[in-house]
Amino acid sequence: MGKFGWAHISSAANLGKGPDGAVQFASGSNGVISGSAKLVYNHNSDNLVLSGTLDVSGTIRAHVFDVKQTTKEEISVSGSTNFGDDATDTHVFTGSLTIVSGGFRQHYYELKATTYNVAAYDSIIGISSSAYIVVNLPSASVAGIGRILTIKDETLTTRSNANRIAISASTGETIDNQPNYSLSGDNPALTIYSNGSTKWFIY
Repeated sequence: MGKFGWAHISSAANLGKGPDGAVQFASGSNGVISGSAKLVYNHNSDNLVLSGTLDVSGTIRAHVFDVKQTTKEEISVSGSTNFGDDATDTHVFTGSLTIVSGGFRQHYYELKATTYNVAAYDSIIGISSSAYIVVNLPSASVAGIGRILTIKDETLTTRSNANRIAISASTGETIDNQPNYSLSGDNPALTIYSNGSTKWFIY
């Protein structure tokens, strides 16, 4: 077999280009190899960073999706899903929400104490104590426009005025033009909504 002391490689300029970690790709019809700062693999952290658009005609499979912002015309998901991981998370949907099958549930809190400050995520408050109860509403501006809250006596007894459920609006705010509202009698309930400013209204 012949031996070579040196070899000349044609088009040696086609060696990789771009910043450190740039993923190489063919650029142009002559097959020049190049890279871009917008497609970089960080070999120290094992991260592939794409600063641009990714078009996929097949399937993407991943153990975890960490999405910071997404725009979708249609999302099709099978199985159960979770949005958020904390009761104070807020999710905004623009448009109508249709539930084709299944039920709709709201956050429920059983109130056993005699004084309670309504939390940001409360929707239904069931009162199981027959004692005098004070329920303090959040300010309408904090609650947000259209916030709905239901308060229900669940004791199954006739509640006297002395043991009423006293619902108080924040200082300077009102519930149907009154600073307080009382529930007494046989299993009374109250459903109110916020105007997002200084008022709650009964409906």
